[in-house]
Amino acid sequence: MNVPKDLQNKAIILGVKIDDQPLEYFLEKTREFMASDAPHSVYTPNPEICLKAASSEEYKDTLNSADLNLPDGFGLKLGAKILGTDLKNRVTGADFTRELLGQNNSARVFVLLRNDSLTTLEDLKKFFDNSYPQVKLGCALSAKTPIADKVLLDKIKKHQTQVLFVCLGAPEQEEWIENNLGKGIGDKGYGSSVRIALGVGGSFDFLSGKIKRAPKLMQELGMEWLFRLYQEPKRLMRIKHATADFLLECHKWAKRIKTEYRANVLGVIKNKDGLYLIQENAHLPNHWQFPQGGVDKNENIEIAILREINEELGFELDKMKVVKRIKAEHAYISPKHYQLLHGYKGQKQIAFLVEYSGAIDSNQFRPNREVAAIKWVKKDELLKLLHPVRQEFTKKFIDEI
Repeated sequence: MNVPKDLQNKAIILGVKIDDQPLEYFLEKTREFMASDAPHSVYTPNPEICLKAASSEEYKDTLNSADLNLPDGFGLKLGAKILGTDLKNRVTGADFTRELLGQNNSARVFVLLRNDSLTTLEDLKKFFDNSYPQVKLGCALSAKTPIADKVLLDKIKKHQTQVLFVCLGAPEQEEWIENNLGKGIGDKGYGSSVRIALGVGGSFDFLSGKIKRAPKLMQELGMEWLFRLYQEPKRLMRIKHATADFLLECHKWAKRIKTEYRANVLGVIKNKDGLYLIQENAHLPNHWQFPQGGVDKNENIEIAILREINEELGFELDKMKVVKRIKAEHAYISPKHYQLLHGYKGQKQIAFLVEYSGAIDSNQFRPNREVAAIKWVKKDELLKLLHPVRQEFTKKFIDEI
């Protein structure tokens, strides 16, 4: 199977897709973003962030929805090596922020800091006055929450913000951008001017001089954590998460990728006209398949398939009914990129026949991150239209449906 476009030139670490590109690449992309008419999200995953994503599918999805994910942290290179992949580049949030501001030194910038940030609003204003006096700066404090209040959103919009830095820490800053970029500040219907929204954690603590960067040699050797611990002993547990815990989790994933199969459910959906639904994979053009997805821990498998169909296709739960569990089962080894994305060697599939009594057809369906289009087809068309890699299992159960 070819590598999907959205996984090319990426290192996948604990399921997080990280752009393996140098600093200049990211700056060039942000030049394109600034010239566009839509908002874009930029995140800076480091080992601690990837570790959090490994235990939260929702947070991982948020990170993987970004327009850019910078490789922020020497530990990511070690994690990639443990997982049997490669990460060549490293771009820290602080370095990128400095270069981005230099590239847009007359832009309208808004910085959202945590209430307990080491950098105060006065520190921030002083930093911009000294380093980027032409920037039109707006700033505010916020609680560590992924939800913005209307007053704050109005303030960001009133400033006619072009570049928005959200410095709330992970996972709140990425969730804040995910929740609010399309609901006010990023909604073109509201006349938003935001072109780039970035989650950059404590980058301004470094840039404003509140925290010193480690000496260059320590940075190159990946020993910045030791210098940070010396400056802030209270960060001991966070540093442990970003070093030992992260590397142990990478080892756990590497072992699981060699030995374990992920539980997966597949839905054969039949409508009241006796037609069957197939969907086009949004990551692989012309790749038609049945809806399928992983089973959450301790989740009932019948509930899992209905949830998956609801999430991928938007079909109403009260319009679906599981008719039966199909007897045939299937197991397969996933391509390397999917092993890294999900943390398993492959998948063991259980299929269900599901009746759908709703009215959503190919014209009414709205494409999303997972599904580009749907078709309702006759039973004898399935093997002709499904992608070849999907046909093996279908041949096993075609007589059961």
